Amino acid sequence: MACKSQLETIDEVIDAFGGVREMCATFGGVPSRFSNYKAAGRFPDSMHMRIYVAACDRGLNIAPELIGMKRAKQGELALAAE
Repeated sequence: MACKSQLETIDEVIDAFGGVREMCATFGGVPSRFSNYKAAGRFPDSMHMRIYVAACDRGLNIAPELIGMKRAKQGELALAAE
């Protein structure tokens, strides 16, 4: 799957994975888990790397802020400050 654009919100990421139920199938848990992430507008730190890897496998481009990173200058990768 080719990357068409950057996913900028939690809703866009969940939709790109196929919705709340597909996120549950991919990462485990119950639908309310991912519904709560949508309501909070963020993924927990413990999910960042798992979501990043799964997104890469699917050709998805996620905004760095959604997975614990800062936007970096071209060619650089910067971790978000705790």
